[in-house]
Amino acid sequence: MPFVPYRARRTAGLMAVLLCSAIAADAPDVLFQRVKSHMSEHLANLPNYTCHETIDRFARSGDSFQHLDQVRLEVIFTGQQELFSRTKDGRFQEQPVHQLVSWGTISNGALGSHIDRLVTQGEAEFKYSGTGKKDGHKALRFDFIVPIEKSHFQVRHNGNEGIAGYKGTLWVDAETYDPVRVDFKVDRIPSTVGVRRIEESLRYQKLTIAKSDFYLPVRSDLAATDQDGNYSLNLAKLEGCREFTADSVVQYKTPSQGSAARDKEDHP
Repeated sequence: MPFVPYRARRTAGLMAVLLCSAIAADAPDVLFQRVKSHMSEHLANLPNYTCHETIDRFARSGDSFQHLDQVRLEVIFTGQQELFSRTKDGRFQEQPVHQLVSWGTISNGALGSHIDRLVTQGEAEFKYSGTGKKDGHKALRFDFIVPIEKSHFQVRHNGNEGIAGYKGTLWVDAETYDPVRVDFKVDRIPSTVGVRRIEESLRYQKLTIAKSDFYLPVRSDLAATDQDGNYSLNLAKLEGCREFTADSVVQYKTPSQGSAARDKEDHP
């Protein structure tokens, strides 16, 4: 082993420490860029598709939950927008889902438009927060925040509406970078809207569409609490997802990131 003067050895050791510190600082950014690139490619290759969506809606009364109803919809994800139809109707419309389902808590964004804006369009600020187990996967955790000035999340309640900021966590598989779960909490809601908090979890699963595999949010749990303390819970699942093709051209406006509505109206 060649002789290294003490002072030189000390300097080399300091340089090594500084170099390791720089790598540690840059690694989370590099890691997120890999995740972002993978998910952007995934969304770019995802064909237009349609699924059956079933939503069981509950309300809490005291310590017990009451099952209010079950909503069945057909949903199309096309051009980064979701179009809805009643299952028996078969006619997809540009109207918001809260107009199609005229009472109670309802939301959109579950099929993919929400995570698209989160990851690929720069509206969220992400921070790498380590690894952990999530839904049977060894997963990477990225916490995020979306300030009101960048948010497109619209909340409606009894005729009032406003844009809300939110925060949450994105979990991706540590080896494949495929999405595993997204949890988020909407708690920066303008007081004039009348909603205190919204929480949602999206759970992803591999599905085959057009002979290719894609990861889609097949389950969604949505909870909302208004300023009077009324609590509602929607449990949604997607089934029968398949490629959507049509001879007609669907025209649509610029989509919003997602929305939630909670209206107190009589049952139709």
